[in-house]
Amino acid sequence: MKRAFQLFDVDALFRATGAQRVAESASEKLAEVLEESAEDLIFRAKIYSRHAGRSEVTRDDVLLAASDIS
Repeated sequence: MKRAFQLFDVDALFRATGAQRVAESASEKLAEVLEESAEDLIFRAKIYSRHAGRSEVTRDDVLLAASDIS
């Protein structure tokens, strides 16, 4: 399966939050965690969309799904 989050972008996220040096294994693990979280969020958003009788997932579906996870 193709990686959804490129390691370059994950490294940039680390740096944007103040990390100056990051091990490649840390970037790989964060990318994996982000992808798993995103998959769960998308799954939940699709459920909200279907429940509303829509085939299109909306911003509100994503917000509801995110608040459901928190």
